[in-house]
Amino acid sequence: MDKDDINIKNIESNDSPDGDKMDHEEDAHGRNPAEVLSDMMHQHPKAKSQILRILPILALAIVIGTSAYFIFKEPAKPEPVNPYRGGVVIGTCERAVEIVAEMTLEEKVGQMFLTPYRGDGSDLEALTKYHLGGFLYTGEFFGNTNPENAPYVFRDMREASQIRPFQAVAEEGGAFVAVSKWPAFRNEPFKLPRALYDEGGIEAVITQEDEKLIMLKNLGLNMNFGPITNIVTSPAVSIYEQTLGQEAEITKEYIRQLALLYDECGVSSVLKYYTGSNTEAFMMGCYMGAPAVMMANSLVTGQDSVDQTMPLSLSRPWHDYLREELGFNGVIVISDIMSPVFDEYASGKAKSVTAVNAGNNMIWATDYENEIAAVIEAVNNGTVKMEDIDDSATRIITWKIRYGLVE
Repeated sequence: MDKDDINIKNIESNDSPDGDKMDHEEDAHGRNPAEVLSDMMHQHPKAKSQILRILPILALAIVIGTSAYFIFKEPAKPEPVNPYRGGVVIGTCERAVEIVAEMTLEEKVGQMFLTPYRGDGSDLEALTKYHLGGFLYTGEFFGNTNPENAPYVFRDMREASQIRPFQAVAEEGGAFVAVSKWPAFRNEPFKLPRALYDEGGIEAVITQEDEKLIMLKNLGLNMNFGPITNIVTSPAVSIYEQTLGQEAEITKEYIRQLALLYDECGVSSVLKYYTGSNTEAFMMGCYMGAPAVMMANSLVTGQDSVDQTMPLSLSRPWHDYLREELGFNGVIVISDIMSPVFDEYASGKAKSVTAVNAGNNMIWATDYENEIAAVIEAVNNGTVKMEDIDDSATRIITWKIRYGLVE
């Protein structure tokens, strides 16, 4: 092997004798690799001819190698995404955080309560005194008013506070209506989705829902407790009449279209009910951006149950599962906390405290005066964490910002 062969091998390896890349070095004379190569080619004609012969081969190898890298390189894997995570309401917004930071404890806790409208002249004062988050209008209210006067009631309530209240109804269909049961508001009550589906499929159901939401919006209401998302096909199940009564795929499509309709009309939905199983349609609603949900008051047993000791609506493990595993970031509402269904698990003033500690953000309560006082007391004595109150208030204010209820 002659000297020229040794020089060529050193060039081909592109390594210095010390094992470092020549690209980053200069030789003893201060020359860079390109200058060294040029000098060698002038000083050693034989090396020059060999280098010129292998250059096309090296160039081709580089092209092939680069192409192979991009062709066979494993593509970057995207982060795993929960298809039901997110929606339109993403937990909280910066403006809501700023607003809540300026609120008193009493204001924060008050926003967490929604109460039936009493109609005895005390509601306006209660709204400002207790900083209530909203009112539910029952069939009794609509039976004592008419389409001309009702909007003035809603307007007065709306204008009484900078953080405006939710003004809600539970208008499903059939026997489960508050407004359309009265001829002054509609010739006949809205039909139940299941019955309407039998007549004309999803299209017929959505057409009626469109009319319903427009009516509620025009009256001045901004929330409806619904739709029912449960997948029930057996008449033997108690809630069957209130559901669509169809299989999962049809029910999911029904909820998907309803979610779009609610957004278009500017009326907030409250999805009912999270039961811990057969939740495909419920989760479709969450995926489509439902801002609020209501958990079932039932106890879930069996080896797959997250918690077998408390009903879902009062269970912290079930609330954490809905948040952490399923990714729901909106508001969780609990139905009337004074209902006898809760007597076995909480009593007296402890009911709202139990509800808050379970992870509920908004509490439907008839006896709101005592319930609000109980929660405030629990915060002051450490039974309820202040961070849970802040979290709930921020979620609720975010919800209200979305529907234009915060100036």
